[in-house]
Amino acid sequence: MGIDVHALQLLQYNKQQNERLGQTLTLGRQAVLVGSKLAKKWVGTDQGAWCENLLIEHFNAEKVDSIDNSGYEDASIIYDYNNPIPEILKNQYDTVLDFGCSEHIFDVAQAFKNTIDVCKVGGTILHLLPADGFCGHGFYQFTPEFFFSLYSKENGFEQTEVFLSDLYDPKRWYQVNKPNNGQRINIRTKNETYIIVKTKKNSDKQFSLQQSDYTHLWNKQNNKTAKPYKVGKITRIQEILSFSPVIVRLFMTLIAFTTLNGAKKLNQHKELKLFSPPSI
Repeated sequence: MGIDVHALQLLQYNKQQNERLGQTLTLGRQAVLVGSKLAKKWVGTDQGAWCENLLIEHFNAEKVDSIDNSGYEDASIIYDYNNPIPEILKNQYDTVLDFGCSEHIFDVAQAFKNTIDVCKVGGTILHLLPADGFCGHGFYQFTPEFFFSLYSKENGFEQTEVFLSDLYDPKRWYQVNKPNNGQRINIRTKNETYIIVKTKKNSDKQFSLQQSDYTHLWNKQNNKTAKPYKVGKITRIQEILSFSPVIVRLFMTLIAFTTLNGAKKLNQHKELKLFSPPSI
């Protein structure tokens, strides 16, 4: 990925909140990937441009470094993000931009640890990553639960905001409510969907990560041993209809599109609140 319309809107939103990028690190060297009209407005050409001048001239970056495993795109730091970041890079950046990199890194846990480590206390991390419908694009797709759990107050973060947006509809973002009380937000969408994240690093901590609905259940049960789950109705019906794969597929399609687990447009999910990103 690179700086597309969604990323440009995220930068504009961050500017409204923070005013400056300061010392900036991009994960991978980022090209500007917008149409001719916007390219000429923001970078002065539609013949292709890297992001450094854009970030400095329009978003108050002081210096822009890029880190990549290869020198193919002339990144300023060549380093394998699967490995722990060197001490010299820790707490060096006011802003870290991840506009489509983390999903391509095999050791994804180490990648996010590195992103946290290179960010200064008081600094900002911005992500624009695949959430749904990008199967085959990279190794991973990400959920709101992952970011709410990772960038929690307990792990030293504040002001964590998570949005979802249709790849082809940048004028509409949907703000995700943080799950609580054991809630699990299951969202499957019809189109390719971005997850857009903004958070502030408030302190250096050794963080831990568990899925919130499980920790809620474990705490609620007070260490009681759970009994095996009973077979669900849908599983029973599948078994009854197993003699006819065609009927099973038709039945499961009907169930999928009439429940929360079904593929929907973002505006059909009650857990999401429409949010208008800043104009560019």
